[in-house]
Amino acid sequence: MLAYFVLSTRDTFGMSVVDAARLLALAHLGGAAGRLGWGVVSDRLFGGRRRPGLTINALIGVAAFVGLGLGALLPPALLPALALVVGIAAVGWVGLYFALVAEIGGTRSAGLLTGLAVVFSWSGVLIGLPLFGLLLHATDSYRVAWLVLAADALVVAATLPRLRPLVQREPATERAG
Repeated sequence: MLAYFVLSTRDTFGMSVVDAARLLALAHLGGAAGRLGWGVVSDRLFGGRRRPGLTINALIGVAAFVGLGLGALLPPALLPALALVVGIAAVGWVGLYFALVAEIGGTRSAGLLTGLAVVFSWSGVLIGLPLFGLLLHATDSYRVAWLVLAADALVVAATLPRLRPLVQREPATERAG
């Protein structure tokens, strides 16, 4: 996603490569803040549950990718804020995802499941980038490609809360003792 972010902002807004790269740096800053921030939110506000944060992050992704899909309809002054949100959406979820995977695996299978999670997440990167490019080429539109990505994030946000709990948690009073 971030690979096309620079090209999209450059082509859509007529930015220089340097200015588009500055937005990419902001996106990376948003991603780093998201990874740290979601850990705090997950632990403090959601009692160590990971899926609420992952669901909210997917909804942030919907908003971010729709924002990118708006293209030139979006005022250029909003691009720095959008870049931060895009970063949160694109990579802010990773820490929660791997924490959830390790918790599901427990002490016995955390390493194996984390390794499989890496395989699947990187496979998504390896497959997703060319698919985005093919969609861009076929439609000659960043708008369509970003909106398809937004729809994908919406499916994640709608599906994730409906799954059975993957980690059975003890009540807080039992853990404290």
